[in-house]
Formats: sequence, C-alpha cells, structure tokens
Amino acid sequence: MSAFTMTREEAQMPDSTTAPTVPAWLAEAQETYEREKTDEGARTIMHRQQLVRNINDQLAARGIEALKAAHLDERGNLVGAVLIEADYEQGTYEVRALWDETNRQIELHTADWEDDIPRFARVRLLNTLGDIVAARYEIPKVPAPARHLGTEALNAIDSLSPDRLNNHEVEAVVTAINGLTAAVLHVGELITRSTDRP
Repeated sequence: MSAFTMTREEAQMPDSTTAPTVPAWLAEAQETYEREKTDEGARTIMHRQQLVRNINDQLAARGIEALKAAHLDERGNLVGAVLIEADYEQGTYEVRALWDETNRQIELHTADWEDDIPRFARVRLLNTLGDIVAARYEIPKVPAPARHLGTEALNAIDSLSPDRLNNHEVEAVVTAINGLTAAVLHVGELITRSTDRP
C-alpha cells in the first residue's frame, strides 16, 4: 500500500480542517441580529446627538456661553456642557448642563470634588440664571445602591449565631430572632412564587 492510500476508517473520519456548516436559518438569524444591533446603535447615537443639540441650543437661546459645549465622547456617551468650573477657594462645584427628557429642559449637575472619583448627578432644573449660581453650592444626592433585604437578613442571622454565645438566655433570644427572620423570608418567598413576580 502506498503512503498516499487511505484506509476505510480514515476515509470515514470527518475532515477536521473544514469549517462546520451553519444551517441557513441560523445564518439568516445571525444577519438579522447584527442588522438590528447596528440599527439600535445608530438610533441611540442619533438620539444622543439630538440631546446635545437640545442642550447647546437652549443655552444659546438663554445667552449662556458654556466653557465647553455639550458633545459626545469617542464612545458615543453624552458629555454635558460645562457652565462653571469648580472654585476650591470659594468652595463651589463645577456645574454641567444636561437634558431632562421628562420636562424637556436643561437640568444642572454637580459633583463633589472631594470625592476620589467625582460622580456628577442632577441638583436642579434650569429655570433662571440664578439656578446656575445656586447649583454651584449644591452637592447632588446620588441615590444609594439598591438594597437586597433578603441578603441582609441572612447576614444578620449568620452574625447572630447562638454557637458563638456563652449565655444560654441570650442564645434563646437569638434563636427566636433567627427563627422569626427565617419565617418572614420564607413567607416573602412564597408570596413571590405565588404572584410570579420578583
């Protein structure tokens, strides 16, 4: 047998060098997905560009010349117009103008410059020029992260472990509290399951 002759077993083995074939329906689905993703990205960018125009046009209509106009960054994120920079000696904050889509007007944002990473957030709407002056002195109330009360309750149970205590009377109270906490969590879970809502 020559070196170039294949055995029957070798002839029946799939060729690992060929790419797997993609079903037509999957290829079509992939094309649709990519097209929709591109369209959605384009719509998002166009919407943000409109917000930029809204901000800059409203500022111009009020006679406000921003230090830096609103624009989109290299990633397509909206960057608010910088109206006033922070003045550390006077204790005032940088004020930026963004757009409130609900009220369809400019909203003013500030951030505490003492934070390691300043987080800009809304402080008030722009109704008069006095709002810009007032905003300079206002730190935004950034919402606290959402709490997961079930996790907090389980952590409380773990921290009140009767095994760590040396007093049998306190152990009885802790066991009762843990039992009540577990019962409340269980009832909450049953309600969630029965209503099929989180």
